[in-house]
Amino acid sequence: MRQIETEQKHKPTVAFVLYAYNEERFIREAVESAFAQTYSPLEVVLSDDGSTDNTFKIVQEMAEAYQGPHKIILNRNERNIGIGSQLNAAYAKAQGVLFVLANADDISYPNRVEKIVDAWLHARTKVAAITTEIVTIDEFGNLLGSHIQMDREFQTLEDGVRNRFSGSGGAVCLAVTREVFSYFGPLLPTLILEDAALHLRIKLLGGRIHLKEPLVKYRIHQNNISQAYAVDAFDRWKERFYRIGVWQRSEGVKAYTQMLADICSQSAESWSDIDRSRARWIVMEKLIENEILSRYYSGDRAVSLAHEWQTLWAWAKLLFKLSMKRIFPILEYRSLRWNYRSALKASKYNQLGSVK
Repeated sequence: MRQIETEQKHKPTVAFVLYAYNEERFIREAVESAFAQTYSPLEVVLSDDGSTDNTFKIVQEMAEAYQGPHKIILNRNERNIGIGSQLNAAYAKAQGVLFVLANADDISYPNRVEKIVDAWLHARTKVAAITTEIVTIDEFGNLLGSHIQMDREFQTLEDGVRNRFSGSGGAVCLAVTREVFSYFGPLLPTLILEDAALHLRIKLLGGRIHLKEPLVKYRIHQNNISQAYAVDAFDRWKERFYRIGVWQRSEGVKAYTQMLADICSQSAESWSDIDRSRARWIVMEKLIENEILSRYYSGDRAVSLAHEWQTLWAWAKLLFKLSMKRIFPILEYRSLRWNYRSALKASKYNQLGSVK
């Protein structure tokens, strides 16, 4: 008994963060999988983002009836805000040094946290995250047989940002260290595509380790964003295509806004200034691209074609000017000399004024 108590004292506290929005159909299984985790000490954070169905009612009832070893923490937004707000609340309310993330329509294996902690404690280098592989299930919980790998690595920050870290492990199978929040600060509250922003933070802090073992059952159902492109009659397919196009691009704006803030916030020892500068350029490129496409797909004409062409013309003039200065350095030198003479003239004028 004493040996068990001693081991418990040296084990890190982990937060299992389950976030939901209108998931009354699947929330019970997700919560049960959280309660069934074999690892301890564990904080189970059950977070609801202002659901309008019975999701939070079910969560409350299950939390009140729970009599297991884990600490239960409830969080609820009065209105629907975004996943960023739920992760910020979990960081503020939980004490865990690791945050294991879970979606409310998926099911975690009972040993998920235990496997993640073991891998983290035995890692040879400092890592900011642990990812695992996943298996797919249908809406009724039946295994579909698909084993999805989440081990894609991007060698440069630039490539990761350009591809929004696709294939590196979505939030469904992600666990991050507390430093991912403490080092960069809170996430944008309305952020929905949280995995892209989290993976940039992870990369800046030193990377991750990947477990080649499926520890999460990922549920495929009609409300998955990825299912919106299912083949259908052209008119219905077109409607979904534009609707999801608007959603993806508008949420992409928020994701790249978060990434731009993070990459500009503090330097990371593991990446050179050149790597971060190139990645920052791509972040800005993708941010503008998503903003333009979001307006196009939504039919938003608040920013007219005239505004867009005016911006493009301003960029073209700036790039031409800078190109000429790179080709003919004398132009930059003459510009500096002119500015210098103007500064001298202003300085002499101010001195004369102070004498009077």
